[in-house]
Amino acid sequence: MKRIQIFLLLLFISLPVFASGGSLYTHYGIGDLRLSYSARRFGLGELGIAMSDKDFLNSINPAAWNSLRVTRFETGILYNGAMINDGTSSTYQSGTYFNGLTFGFPIDHDNGISAVVGLVPVSNVEYNFSQIVTDPNVDPYTMNYQGTGGMQRFFLGASYRLPFDFSLGLAYEYYIGRITNSSAVTFESGSTFRNATFRKEISYHGMGFTAGIISSDLSKYFDTKNFKDFRIGVVFTPTVMLTSDSLDNSLTTIGTITLATNTYKTKLPSKFGVGASFKWTDNYTFALDYYYQKFSEFAENDVVSSYMQDFYKVSFGVEYNNVEIRSNSFWDHVMLRGGLSYEQSQYRINGTGLNQYSVYAGCSMPLSFDNTIDFGFQYGMRGTTANNLVKENFFKFTVGLSIGELWFIRTER
Repeated sequence: MKRIQIFLLLLFISLPVFASGGSLYTHYGIGDLRLSYSARRFGLGELGIAMSDKDFLNSINPAAWNSLRVTRFETGILYNGAMINDGTSSTYQSGTYFNGLTFGFPIDHDNGISAVVGLVPVSNVEYNFSQIVTDPNVDPYTMNYQGTGGMQRFFLGASYRLPFDFSLGLAYEYYIGRITNSSAVTFESGSTFRNATFRKEISYHGMGFTAGIISSDLSKYFDTKNFKDFRIGVVFTPTVMLTSDSLDNSLTTIGTITLATNTYKTKLPSKFGVGASFKWTDNYTFALDYYYQKFSEFAENDVVSSYMQDFYKVSFGVEYNNVEIRSNSFWDHVMLRGGLSYEQSQYRINGTGLNQYSVYAGCSMPLSFDNTIDFGFQYGMRGTTANNLVKENFFKFTVGLSIGELWFIRTER
């Protein structure tokens, strides 16, 4: 009962835990995409489409739940820090965010039937920057631009293992979120002009689904002793049409004035991913993934954004787990992982596409037989100082908690 109370409490926590700023590029579209919801996936390069885990929950591909061994609960937080450079000056922005939560339990081990429910982030908006404007027609003033919010998805799904060891998964998804963008005009003291703030709030909601498949073990077709558990996974999410409610306000000295309200559709493009994973001996797991989302079709109120391009990400990761050791030593059960990735981001600003390069590292430390605390680290570079853009050198650190317990035991008749 105590675990259920904790789960319900976390369900109502606001996703931003603490934020003082992030990437300036999150001003466009729905912000930065959040692909990883667990520290383990994060340490492997954020994906892992073809990995079926017995002791972790995979929120990317619902087919991966077919191997779930015990009832499991996972949650975590993410710290993001970025050094932003425009070629003449630099600033440091950072924020800490709730990384979502998932809860799953096996129903039928023999048929790979498991059910999983979760609330995980889809995107994040967090920026705060200023510029001094000199205009001969008015007094000097400072423009401050600020954005907060993001999008989340609540999902409920299940997996099933077909004959020949193929696994299917399907998840119903409900997208929710709110993004606030504001611009404030501040004049110097003594000016005859008045300060003003303009704020635009957009609330999103809509339904979708994700389907996935993971193949059987294909390593049997290779005559190699150490090459094991080779699987291919595919995941697909169709286009989601979100209902968007927008509200434009002006904050003045006499109060808040509503300037306009509107309801329209936002087109969230379809997503597709394919991946492969295999083991070398029983201790090393390798994963290679490709993930694609056609953000060139992202549209709000039937208007395609000129700041968006197709997003894709290629990642490679490796994990070491000394499964052959049966001991009471803490260090014998520590799992290590690392990864690399390249992505073409969804941003295309001033005719320039933004690419990103990242390296990852992580580990899992046992708390008990079925429980771990997981750590993940990413260092990356994105953007350029050419064409009036900014370059970001960033690092992210995530901590996750994975708790497992045997809740249901089927009695034999």
